[in-house]
Amino acid sequence: MKLSLEHLKSDVEDAMTLNTLSPNEIKQLLYYALTSDLQQAPIQASDTEQNSSFQKRQMDGALCRVPADFFEHVWSILERTPGGIKLCGAFLPQQPTLSDMTDYELNFSLKIDEMLSRISDPAYRCLVVEIFELINVLLKRNAELRFTQTLDADYLISEAVKLYQQQTNSTDPFKDFYSLPMQLVGGSTGYMVRVIINYLFNANTQKTDNISLNAGTNADICKIS
Repeated sequence: MKLSLEHLKSDVEDAMTLNTLSPNEIKQLLYYALTSDLQQAPIQASDTEQNSSFQKRQMDGALCRVPADFFEHVWSILERTPGGIKLCGAFLPQQPTLSDMTDYELNFSLKIDEMLSRISDPAYRCLVVEIFELINVLLKRNAELRFTQTLDADYLISEAVKLYQQQTNSTDPFKDFYSLPMQLVGGSTGYMVRVIINYLFNANTQKTDNISLNAGTNADICKIS
């Protein structure tokens, strides 16, 4: 709720806090926080503020929102990734995971949730969910493709941000990348898709050193929240 309030109060006096809101406004704010219903926002902010991709990612990440069938999608990715999945220092091997569990099993969902919970930055957590969804779409549409090495989600995201910085000369690449809309042209989707495809087709290419990113390294982001 505090995060929702910060998002909504840019056009009103800074002194406003949760303690200054009426019970009805608290109720509306809670509804907004849980649904992200911008049309029902209890405190009207500017259109730019309401439609910020960065703020939406913050909200979705803070509430641990994931798309429908997200865990089944990760399962499908793991089936095509013999080297397993790596995220924030946590490793999910293909075996015995696929042998011991099923895609609809609660224990598998909890394993993925545990990996996501290692991320302290809500916006980054949302970005991780986005890149898994993109990988799932690419693999479904190209049945012959598979990852021949460990799928390192942090590396893919850092490479996408690196590509974005190279093309825009951003001085704060991570934050600016968080603010990109989810679209193929001019958005985060385009950068991540290019990196994923390159990763799939250049499995034996040695990873380049990550550039210095002002917003912090993956080691800073991947902390127990």
